[in-house]
Amino acid sequence: MSVPGYAGRIAFIDLSSGRVSVKELDQDTARLFLGGKGLLYLLGYQLIAPSAEPLDPRENKLIIAAGALAAHAPGASKTGFLAKSPLTSILCDTYAGQVFAGKLRLAGFDALVISGSSDEPVYIYVENGEVEVRPARHLWGSGAVEVVEAIRRETRQGASVAAIGPAGERLVRYANIMVDGFRAAGRCGLGAVMGSMGLKAVAVWGNRVPERARPGEWRRLYLEVYKRIRDDEPTRSWARYGTNDGVSVCSRLSMCPGWHWKRPWLPPEEAKKLGGDTVLERETPRSVYKKYAGVLWGWGCPIKCSKLAAPKKKGLEHIVVKPEYENLAMLGLAPGVLDVDEVLYTEWLVNNLGLDSISFGEAASWLMELYEEGLVQRGELTGMENEPRFGSPEAVRELARLVAERRGIGAVLAEGVEKASRILGRGSDRAVHVKGLEAAAWDPRGRRGLVVSYATADVGASHLRGWPRPHQPPSRGPAAEMVKSLIADRDWKVLLDSMGLCSFLPYTREEVAKLYSAVTGFETTPEELVLVGWRAEALARIHAALAGRVPEGDTAPKRWMEPVPEGPMKGEKAAQDWRDLEEAIREYYRQRGYHTTYGIPLPETLEKLGLGWAVGDAEKALKEAEKRIAPKEE
Repeated sequence: MSVPGYAGRIAFIDLSSGRVSVKELDQDTARLFLGGKGLLYLLGYQLIAPSAEPLDPRENKLIIAAGALAAHAPGASKTGFLAKSPLTSILCDTYAGQVFAGKLRLAGFDALVISGSSDEPVYIYVENGEVEVRPARHLWGSGAVEVVEAIRRETRQGASVAAIGPAGERLVRYANIMVDGFRAAGRCGLGAVMGSMGLKAVAVWGNRVPERARPGEWRRLYLEVYKRIRDDEPTRSWARYGTNDGVSVCSRLSMCPGWHWKRPWLPPEEAKKLGGDTVLERETPRSVYKKYAGVLWGWGCPIKCSKLAAPKKKGLEHIVVKPEYENLAMLGLAPGVLDVDEVLYTEWLVNNLGLDSISFGEAASWLMELYEEGLVQRGELTGMENEPRFGSPEAVRELARLVAERRGIGAVLAEGVEKASRILGRGSDRAVHVKGLEAAAWDPRGRRGLVVSYATADVGASHLRGWPRPHQPPSRGPAAEMVKSLIADRDWKVLLDSMGLCSFLPYTREEVAKLYSAVTGFETTPEELVLVGWRAEALARIHAALAGRVPEGDTAPKRWMEPVPEGPMKGEKAAQDWRDLEEAIREYYRQRGYHTTYGIPLPETLEKLGLGWAVGDAEKALKEAEKRIAPKEE
């Protein structure tokens, strides 16, 4: 029986045979896992073995899912992508904003499950219930930004396109997926999974709006929520910059990744060089916005905070990018480049090559630190003309090209900093990652308990897996005291990801529940809905434990336990000491209902969440973790 609001269909696409099959989305799945992240982890858990080789398309899958409120709520802009990560070797979900999810649902599907590989490059086109696998030899080698218009010319101008660049084609372990040329599903290297399948892009278009259970109520709620968010003064003030004033914020809080995490604080005159006002000085004319109006902002977004900018520097004026804090921080602050024009140009290049700006920025700045400290010699930098020194935008861009081509030293960095440090035989103590995922651009030495979020996050060092409250320096008290608020925020974030809602919009829990009920007809409460976060994480942890990453990976990089060298937070560390961090992680396990030593969900927890069918896997994961870890502790 179909569920109102959903397309009610999941397409399974086998690129090896070219076959497409369709399965119905059942009511129980919709109720328990909603869509987006919840549905991604259910399907990933069921379809991808923990032992799967990430770059073997016979074993891995790429899953794309729309949130439950895609096409139904203001700012329902997120599209979720999941596969077993080539970077971390665990399931990983990553998201892109804009309109892909809504158009996927209007095209007749709630999710796509892609497997196998094609002998020749292909792209997938989905329109109004039909799925085609089309040749893409003529597109192979194109940039992830440039290929969008080429695919639209072959499909529809209104199509939304998720594509990879040369980095994905060459299986760089942190290759991203670019959506409509501006938004990146950036984390965990899912672009390399597409590359391993010979899949250049997925394009979607549709005009089939699913029926809503209570359309009159839905319309009233939609308009009420839209107007409230649009007129919310704090949100309107924030929307002036979007995330583009993040450098000013991170500096004020001593949370920047400057000079490869050695300078969390910058003097105001330095932070200003990459601050919001400096970016807005380069904002493009309205005529440029009109060109991208259909894909630039999230579905029905009330605030439209995304900005378009072009460098002022001569010869670069033709470049148009959508700057965001993570790009400014990881391509600017991390390698010590404070020229905003150079950073905007680097962002465009990195996006077009199809590289995750966070992971690449960490890899490049890590190499710069090793080089400047004499741990890497000039003769080891095969293929480089520029010295990899902090402050050199030319070196950053040269490294980006080498990584995307997997050439010279770039082939080493293309593996990610965890593996690169093993290849070089040095630098592991300076590599900033968790579970192999390079850290996002928020240093936890500026916020008590944030390091626990990084350490226990399902995918590794993501900044979008819960922020503890209130904002305090880590020296204020034990990190364990922040666990309860961390869990609350984590589950709220997962609910937003499962609904497909932008986390920057100030939705209330009641608004989300009422909209979902009006669309689907399911009577529910906020308390019931947020359980999706716990369910998704429980499955992720079992799967990761069977893959050998949990609990061993629940820790933090050494750099974050070094004192902040200067500024208002001088002397602060991410936790008071390693014991403080370990106790906070154990407290997290306890509050979640996980084994307090191994972090694996207990049978009673799984039963409570409606996941009794996973108890056997959890018991197996516990036994395997005991075998791996117990001998080391003796």
